Amino acid sequence: MLNRNILIIASIFSFHCDFFSQDYKELETFVVTAQYKKTKQENTIHKIKVIDREKINSLGAVNLKDVLSNEINLRISQDNILGSSMSIQGVSGQNIKILIDGIPVIGRLGGNIDLSQINLNNVERIEIIEGPLAVNYGTDALAGTVNIITKKTFDNKINLKLNNYVESVGQYNTDAFLTCKIKNSNIGISLGKYFFDGWNPTDPIYEVPKPRLADINRIKQWNPKDQLFSKLEYNLVLDSQKIRTYFNIYKEKITNRGTPRSPYFELAFDDYYTTERRDLGMEYQKELKKSSLRILGAFNHFKRIKNTFFNDLTTLSEQLTGNDSDQDTSIFTQLNSRGNWTKNMNQINFQIGYDFNQQSSIGKRIENNINSLTDIAVFTSSELNFKGLVVRPALRITYNNKYNAPIIPSLNIKHVLKNTTFRASYGKGFRAPSLKELYFNFVDINHNIVGNTSLIAEKSDNYIANVQWIKSNELVKIKIDGGLFYNDIKNMITLAISETNNQQYTYVNIGVFKTIGAQFNTSLNFKSLKFKIGYAHVGRYNNLNMDNNIPLFNYSPEFQSNLIYKIEKHQFKLAVFYKYSGKLNGYYIDNNNDISQSIINDYHNFDFNINKNFKNEKILWTIGAKNIFNVQSVTSNISGGVHSNSSSSIPINWGRSLFTSLKFVIN
Repeated sequence: MLNRNILIIASIFSFHCDFFSQDYKELETFVVTAQYKKTKQENTIHKIKVIDREKINSLGAVNLKDVLSNEINLRISQDNILGSSMSIQGVSGQNIKILIDGIPVIGRLGGNIDLSQINLNNVERIEIIEGPLAVNYGTDALAGTVNIITKKTFDNKINLKLNNYVESVGQYNTDAFLTCKIKNSNIGISLGKYFFDGWNPTDPIYEVPKPRLADINRIKQWNPKDQLFSKLEYNLVLDSQKIRTYFNIYKEKITNRGTPRSPYFELAFDDYYTTERRDLGMEYQKELKKSSLRILGAFNHFKRIKNTFFNDLTTLSEQLTGNDSDQDTSIFTQLNSRGNWTKNMNQINFQIGYDFNQQSSIGKRIENNINSLTDIAVFTSSELNFKGLVVRPALRITYNNKYNAPIIPSLNIKHVLKNTTFRASYGKGFRAPSLKELYFNFVDINHNIVGNTSLIAEKSDNYIANVQWIKSNELVKIKIDGGLFYNDIKNMITLAISETNNQQYTYVNIGVFKTIGAQFNTSLNFKSLKFKIGYAHVGRYNNLNMDNNIPLFNYSPEFQSNLIYKIEKHQFKLAVFYKYSGKLNGYYIDNNNDISQSIINDYHNFDFNINKNFKNEKILWTIGAKNIFNVQSVTSNISGGVHSNSSSSIPINWGRSLFTSLKFVIN
């Protein structure tokens, strides 16, 4: 199946190459994540993946999950209550740092940030760095960092963007973004409402939501979701200085309808999960001839409310249940400040900075109803340039109020030889257990998770080697890169069955966890064509390998292919996206102390869309299909133990769907 798909895509590529007539041109891509200053993507000391606005539009992406699902060496997992999350280089959850303009996103549930809560209406690009950036961004940045860069400046006095999106599974989105430029400043305001009616395999391909006399067809494989976005932003530019302030409000409601109760099936218990985010932040930048200063500050407030109602299905009336455990409010707050001063000279550059992060949590599910964690760090690095060779050593010193943090070093090397760039890096990481892992008790109909105050902090070592070859002229640009990586994480924290209650999960240290792998990517930009293929092979460590005839690593493949074809004359674009996620194998000790094997089956994802610009790119219309192979879930088989034999279904996506979007720009 995989080979057949590769041949199809290659055939499309060879068919179109003869029809292009315009010269190839490409705008330079600049990045900022972990850089001393805004830098061309190809000149960075780290290998950085960039997902620009063009690709976001081509994907028909609504949220961060939609974008990242297509990336190689990155896997998305789904919990229909907690939302979607990801892994990078085989390492997942808490070890991935998600930033918006350099500020960490809070509100991890089950150790993960729900990717569907991050709106893309004003995102300029997304930067992804694989491997640890613990020196730069501290805890959580062991496996990788995703930095979402928003658009901050506008050329026109008045700029209005209107976006509308409809998908056949019952998703309806609309948002607006308005900016006003006044001399050296601009003010922006954005509002949006996203609605998802829930989805079940038995649902028709398209259905308009409507009120019902009785609440029938309650059970949804994907729960209904209602989201509201709003943001107010102010930017001021004064010569060499930039000041940015913003205030963001987000609200989400997920409805989990219960099964009608016997004998008359007129009553049911319904759960409502409400999420509220409030973010207040400031950014200050000052650029001088050979130095720069940047200071970030933010206060983030995250509230999660769970309510259970007793629902009368004949009248559709409802009331709160009398059980206190059915009603819960948990609050997480974060105070973050980060600053760095950079000095740029000809052959030696250096940077010094600080990082302050305090997180607090309040609620009945938190031990003692309130707890907090504080990280205070200073970091420094230098960049030495020797005729094509760049060496960047770095160091971070951290104080943590719960754990003794070690000194964290890193070393990055880059060597440029004509069209070839060699990169190598070593990074040490440290991650103290989160508030959730330590103190949070998450118990409902779907989860029974208890925190563990005896956890040990994680420590990691990461090694990456990469080689990249680029050849370009006025007509074509070819880029080929390949790399190897190795992660060694000690005392990794994961969920496991409690020793005292086999129906309950708790966080534990598993001793050693390792991942090893390789990836290969090639891209071709030829006139109006962009074509890319990628392959990754990731091995995950088996800590039960000794004396058990179990392989040291379980390997899983991934394959990705993208094709974007433009007809500039007609302002028309065709986009095709394909990704194969290979089978995941693992071993564990079951309740009977037998070694059992877990298998999560492989799956394919294929999306297709076309879009057309009108009125000199003032209007963009997109129509397409998602999940063409109709992959809804995959089977997870657990076998191998004498007393163990079970299977379950893991949700991947709702079924095959059609979508259309219409974007307007008024200026």
